[in-house]
Amino acid sequence: MTDKIALVSCSGLSPLGLVVRAATVELALENDNIVAACITEYSAQPNNCSPILDDARIVTITGCGDDCASVILAEKDVDVIKNISADAVVKTYDLNPLDSVRLDEDGEKAVGVLKKYILNELEEL
Repeated sequence: MTDKIALVSCSGLSPLGLVVRAATVELALENDNIVAACITEYSAQPNNCSPILDDARIVTITGCGDDCASVILAEKDVDVIKNISADAVVKTYDLNPLDSVRLDEDGEKAVGVLKKYILNELEEL
């Protein structure tokens, strides 16, 4: 995994939205080739996306079944190479984060397993 990857994640106010944001920002801080992108910025700009996506391969991280990040990017004709469902990953580990403001015990564990899962998926790209 040497190309720049933009992780465009859920920004929802559910506990899983918090988990997704924490995991993607931590991955961006820990890896030089990963950037965390804000889907809210892209939804607020009527006809374009931030230049951060111009030279990156884009992976969306979904917090729920609505998959807002992928929908917004599709509306702007942005190619997404992979979509990862955080809900499916967290359920696999029988975790149930309950706080949308602060990471509870399951939330912290969910961030860890989601980060590992995302990194494994990126290695396969």
